[in-house]
Amino acid sequence: MAILKADGFRLKMHIRADYVPLTTSTALQSMQSLKHIIQYTLALIFLQSYFLQNVQAQTKVVYQEKFTEKSLSKNWEQVNGNWTIKNDTLYGESNREWAVLIAKKSLPENYILSFSMLADPKAYLFELMTNLNDNHFLGILLNQLENRVAIEDRAFFPKGDQMGSHIHTKGHIGRLPKVTKAAGAVWIDWKVQKTGNQIFIWMNDEEIISLKDTMGIAKPKGKFGFAINGKAKIKSVMLLKTKGEASLPPPDFKGRALIRPSFSFSE
Repeated sequence: MAILKADGFRLKMHIRADYVPLTTSTALQSMQSLKHIIQYTLALIFLQSYFLQNVQAQTKVVYQEKFTEKSLSKNWEQVNGNWTIKNDTLYGESNREWAVLIAKKSLPENYILSFSMLADPKAYLFELMTNLNDNHFLGILLNQLENRVAIEDRAFFPKGDQMGSHIHTKGHIGRLPKVTKAAGAVWIDWKVQKTGNQIFIWMNDEEIISLKDTMGIAKPKGKFGFAINGKAKIKSVMLLKTKGEASLPPPDFKGRALIRPSFSFSE
């Protein structure tokens, strides 16, 4: 390889002994390889862009809540308890019975529901009510007293039962999944995905628990809401409608190890 170096106003040519000159054939092969690499890279970029656009097209934000006093009265039904707003955050507090709040927005058939919550360390239970139909819903409970997350078949009494209670476990006691989840005074980002008869729950991006509802507990669509035994804060509620590939079950969802029931009642 000839290398020109300036020496004053004269140019000297040095030949590198270790250099093997390219033949025309070798040069063409190198150019073809570079061309293939560029084409492959561009194809990957296109596929990635197409995939992201396709997934975005298959999810649609159908409800997003930035809590205000106006939105609380307009978009939510306050069944029981004390519900207030401060700095775009919803504060809920129970009285003698659960604090219960129901969204007026209906759920899509397949959806992703996300929100953030912070329960008071002294709060006993925080519950997400999903697919509320005819006073029956699938409850996802964060039990801080027992350090557990459980899925339960629940009944809802808007005006309270004979004892004034608004929520009871309806059936399938001891037959639905529950896992260990240590309580902590930290914000928890919830993500709940329902696809067909399956439901998956993440907390702070960790796969927590899932259910394949072969018993038909969760009816299609319906409403969602929150129930608190104690005090809690809620913010950043967002509901996505999914379809196509976006509504497929997440691959290889693990979840935490299930707690074995000590008993179950026959139905």
